[in-house]
Amino acid sequence: MSRKRELLEELARRKRAADRAGGVIERIRAELFDKQIALLDDPARNKAALCTRRAGKTSTWSRYAVIECLRRPGALVRIWAQARLRAKELLWNEIRDVCARHGIKVDTHETELRVTFENRSEIRLVGADKDKEAQKKRGDKTSLEIVLESQSFGPFLQKLVEDVIEPSLFDTRGTVCMEGTPGPVCAGYWFAVTGTEEDLKRWTSSGREVKDGDSVHIVGANWSCHRWSVLDNPFLPHAREEMASLKKKRQWTDDNPTWLREYQAKWVNDSGALYYRWDSVRNVYDLREVQPWGPGWSHVLGWDIGFNDAMALVVWGWRDDNPTLYEAASWAESKVLSEDVVAKIREFQQRFNIIKMVADTGGGGRLFVEEVQSRYGLVFEAAQKQQKYEHVMLMNNDFLVGRIKTLPSSAYSYDVARLPKDPDWDPDEGKPPREDPRFPNHTTDAGLYGWRYAFNFLSEIEVPEPQPGTQAYTDAIERRHIEALENPKQRAWWEPVKEYDDDDALL
Repeated sequence: MSRKRELLEELARRKRAADRAGGVIERIRAELFDKQIALLDDPARNKAALCTRRAGKTSTWSRYAVIECLRRPGALVRIWAQARLRAKELLWNEIRDVCARHGIKVDTHETELRVTFENRSEIRLVGADKDKEAQKKRGDKTSLEIVLESQSFGPFLQKLVEDVIEPSLFDTRGTVCMEGTPGPVCAGYWFAVTGTEEDLKRWTSSGREVKDGDSVHIVGANWSCHRWSVLDNPFLPHAREEMASLKKKRQWTDDNPTWLREYQAKWVNDSGALYYRWDSVRNVYDLREVQPWGPGWSHVLGWDIGFNDAMALVVWGWRDDNPTLYEAASWAESKVLSEDVVAKIREFQQRFNIIKMVADTGGGGRLFVEEVQSRYGLVFEAAQKQQKYEHVMLMNNDFLVGRIKTLPSSAYSYDVARLPKDPDWDPDEGKPPREDPRFPNHTTDAGLYGWRYAFNFLSEIEVPEPQPGTQAYTDAIERRHIEALENPKQRAWWEPVKEYDDDDALL
């Protein structure tokens, strides 16, 4: 009888907890506006939000995550950003504020960025700047997965969603949400999911065809897509006036790419929005055609210092008979020790003819580099960091004329292809453009440091001599005769020697 009573009391307790949770959920939902509610109530298991800046995306995810944890005891919600620090900046305080405002008891672990509820549900903020980090989280069983700022993940996004996130939702038949603004280039997985319609507010993605050898398959199909803008956000009633003022100040037309991307949530190609003028066709080489190492090659290594942010190394190579600079290798890794960096540098020294190494010695980087130099006998020159954008412009000239070639799918190509200018940069301030702080710039900085010390521009192209019997050979002989006629110092070999008599000699 006591066992039966215990079960009845437990059921009653759970009902009271569910009723309380239901009341809290309704109060949290009341803080959202119609476009956000429509996303939450969408029954699709794959959902995407393509929004403008200041549209209220962040406030959606903090509340969605808390509601999921209250609704499903024992649920695990993961929120992904390109780096854990970025996830913390966006949502850590938001989630805690929602819980505090509604009297929800939680335990928070700021180091692990984990929020635990009384019903054993949990929210985790995680980073996925590297495939290695994401793969560590494959075994989790989750109920809701949210990917923030999807446009910042580049080509890694598809692998994250299809190989890591979706299998984690199998057991619970859970939901995955992606959010972000359009990227500067109409390509990649985020574009395949959200770039199929220009004007619709709600649609199901048809995806994009992708060729893999001889086969063709569709990626990014069957996502339920939602689009809304800052004008839909009732908590910013002055948005229309601010947008008109900004548009006038920046002298943007209605078809300006930045205006369309950032404030209309429309996809448009805008290579000018990228910080570097790298192009996937013009600036990528095939290793089957060129191997930038071995006899005749010289190399320079650039090192950008980081810890929570990535350590990054980039090796450039060139030859005396070729003015093109080639990426020989690049590497980026977060939370590594000096031993790890030194091991990678030693590996590069064995593979390449590195004639100079340069490192970022600004701030705490100086102590780190000095430790490496004293402990391991490596010598680094301090990277030149003054007039950064002026040197970026010079480097961009090399990108535009195809004088820089990078490896396909390398760490450097991955970052340089998706690093935009800061959309908040105002040219009227008289300052040069900045990099968008939402995107990593570690390998691009390492590449810039090394590029400034490369001497490919001094290379001289050897012109092969024309072969006898060819028109080129005949033209060359003719050109030499003309040069001899025009140069007095070279005439002696063909002019006749003048005979002088004695009388002439006296004149």
